[in-house]
Amino acid sequence: MAQMTGMVYVTLNGQRKRSKPGASLKPGGKIKEAVNDVHGYCGTAVKEIKGAEIKFTIPHASDEDVVALQNLADVTVLFETDSGQRYLARGADTVGEVELKGNEVEVTLSGQPAELV
Repeated sequence: MAQMTGMVYVTLNGQRKRSKPGASLKPGGKIKEAVNDVHGYCGTAVKEIKGAEIKFTIPHASDEDVVALQNLADVTVLFETDSGQRYLARGADTVGEVELKGNEVEVTLSGQPAELV
């Protein structure tokens, strides 16, 4: 029987972050769309190639620099599940604004399409 995923862990350049439950990964890569003609469905075609997107929230602590998180550039992100899968996204940067909201920091990174390692 397959082991089900319960928790995920986010690691940036070898440093595991204190991420809260609910982190997400969009692996990116080829994004396809349906192609139709007058007879109906023909198949799919690549619409675009997207980068990976990793979103996570960390509890804010005195050792967590929000400005440094905002300025992350060219980091290697490891998105690891407790069921044994590990996804690697290289060359990731912070996208959008890092937000310190109450005692939590929300971060979104985007990088090369993720690969299963």
